[in-house]
Amino acid sequence: MTVKIKTRDRILQASLKMFNEQGERNVSTNHIASQLGMSPGNLYYHFSNKAEIIFELFNGYQRAIADSVVLPEERLLTFKDTVRYFEMIFQGLWDYRFLHRDLEHLLNENDALREQYLTFSLITMSAGKDIIKGMNTSGIIKANTTEIDALLLNLWVILTSWSSFLQSIDVQNAMPGAMDPWALKRGIYQVICLIEPYGTDAARLDLPELKASYLGGVDTDPLLLFQLPSGVSK
Repeated sequence: MTVKIKTRDRILQASLKMFNEQGERNVSTNHIASQLGMSPGNLYYHFSNKAEIIFELFNGYQRAIADSVVLPEERLLTFKDTVRYFEMIFQGLWDYRFLHRDLEHLLNENDALREQYLTFSLITMSAGKDIIKGMNTSGIIKANTTEIDALLLNLWVILTSWSSFLQSIDVQNAMPGAMDPWALKRGIYQVICLIEPYGTDAARLDLPELKASYLGGVDTDPLLLFQLPSGVSK
């Protein structure tokens, strides 16, 4: 028996796909309604405007991230746990990539979203700090309070700006939706590099193989994801 998807959920699914592939600014509520084969009036019955759709999609992203940063119960953290956290976070970034790709614009246009994003940031950073403290307790890293705070902030900057960075260097093939999921996931390599200086000797044993797995067989600096335009010298 086929389960019928509610109209509201269909609108959210179609909007997310179109925002990710075409860029949020290039998609109107009329475009979404047309894609779904419904009248704009039917769409407005469920959402008054595009801002409401974006806000609800952000709530979905927020739930996905919250589910990704839960500490294990009754045991210490392992390095594999830590990597899994970041893989799940980057998966959330990919699934809702339109959000961080044009975050400043979205927050400026939507007061409710800006307030919710601030709350989300504080809650997520608090959970992230618990994870870093858990790494410290379990002997994965060795860091004092000041170093933990600095590491947390640096990780947050990487996590929230990586998709915008990828978009900014894609100068020759700039398309709102043209972002490789593997390139996004390579941000995990940068995360590991941030954590590595604090790693204990035992934790560092597996790092070379782990880092190589996120480089995808590329020997150059993982930040060099683009080629200089022809005629431009270094």
